[in-house]
Amino acid sequence: MKSLTHKEGFLHRFVDFSHSFPEQIAIRDLDADETVTYRDLRIRAEECNGFLHALKVSPGEKVALVLPNSVDFIAYYLAVIGHGAVPVILNYKLTAFELGNVLGISKPSLIVTTGALFEQHQDLFQPTHALIVGNGDEPLENATVEATLPRQAQPLSLPDDNPIVSMQFTYRGIGKPLAVCHRYLDLTQSSDGLHEQFHPQGVGSVHLVTLPLYAIFGLSVMMVFPLSIGATLLMTNTLLNRDLAQVLSEHQVTFACLVPDVIRYFNSRLAKRKGPRLPLHPHLMMYSGGSHLPADEGEKLGKLLGCAAVLQGYGLTESMPVIVQSSVGEVHRGAMGRPISGVELRVVDAQGQDVVAGRIGELLIRGSMVIPGYEAAPEINARFFRDGWLHTGDLVWRDEEGHVFFYCQRLRISKIKAQMVDLAEIESVALKHPDAVRARAYIVPDHKEVNVLHLSVEGDGELSQNSVTTLLSRYLSGFKLPKIIEIVPLKEALHAR
Repeated sequence: MKSLTHKEGFLHRFVDFSHSFPEQIAIRDLDADETVTYRDLRIRAEECNGFLHALKVSPGEKVALVLPNSVDFIAYYLAVIGHGAVPVILNYKLTAFELGNVLGISKPSLIVTTGALFEQHQDLFQPTHALIVGNGDEPLENATVEATLPRQAQPLSLPDDNPIVSMQFTYRGIGKPLAVCHRYLDLTQSSDGLHEQFHPQGVGSVHLVTLPLYAIFGLSVMMVFPLSIGATLLMTNTLLNRDLAQVLSEHQVTFACLVPDVIRYFNSRLAKRKGPRLPLHPHLMMYSGGSHLPADEGEKLGKLLGCAAVLQGYGLTESMPVIVQSSVGEVHRGAMGRPISGVELRVVDAQGQDVVAGRIGELLIRGSMVIPGYEAAPEINARFFRDGWLHTGDLVWRDEEGHVFFYCQRLRISKIKAQMVDLAEIESVALKHPDAVRARAYIVPDHKEVNVLHLSVEGDGELSQNSVTTLLSRYLSGFKLPKIIEIVPLKEALHAR
């Protein structure tokens, strides 16, 4: 893969498309029944940039986006980059406790959010000025409603180097979030490397967007990639309430990514679907991301829809997607694929020595799309970044042709519903219970290879399943809540009886 110049970055490409193909549809929002052209999206981003100017946001400052998948999320992301500021992209579904942790690390000068989310987290957001997207004229303390600002569009300033264009957060089993920053050309290069493995996409291609854009996989594959090639983003936050086959057929989708839990869900629904198969795009590519997908589930969805089997990929918040099964090349059943251009990988044993094909070892990766380290975390960086290699903590093996197969995760983290769960964080919250003495979270795969979170808490007094569940719900997002909680009486208390 050739090295990119700043003029070949994704924002440059998007702006070029907005001028050369102004009427091309950039976003079709199924939920809002809204269609946005490339010109419309650029104009909306320029309006958002005007709001940032009105609020005197300086280049280099951090702007937090706490928004659901929407046209506004995309427009503000483009505007923040085009303003020379740094987007801090946060999961809008986080609890106040979780949001407080990441806001404390990132320290943005402005939070862009909705009225409902501002009301929900008003005490948390108020120390930082907030910009409320949408209408409204009621005065708010330390917040500005977008509709009260003058609509004075400001052209997007295109980056002339390789600035940071996203700050996101991940976990590594140490009980606290870690800040990850990606840069302009690196994000573009990752998208280009993926495209080399796909049926060619471009103007007229339709990409189904169902993954959250606040995660790196959604941001890079579901937004940056299509907008840099002139494709259409088909957006919906209600896919589970829709007929997947109908959506794919009606809009002639060419590229779709789904997480394993959603694939299992549609396998069950489509098995009961009546009527003939609907005509799909002849080069429809279905991919799975977020966590490992068993091969039979991906093959089943392809058979039910009448298209090729679901392909897989692999990436981390620290790396963006770096391994992918090719839709135009050789695919090995059950593999995650081979590294894209610009990525090097090793599989090593406990002593750091490379293992032969067929042997299990830890996956190490490096390349321009892999970050050099977490922000302001030198001790943690020394553990995970050594000699230019990111130690992923994932155990894998390779076959003779270099296809990578996932085995298991070595760190005390896991994916639940395609979301990262840090077992140490769950334990630390459980220990906030006044009668808890020890806590241990662990994962048990069920009969469908779905990760199930268990929690064992040792203590006495008022410790109970209900009290622990109530405590965890106060602090943690729903996907982090254990499915099974075991209460273990203190051994000391038992001996005293």
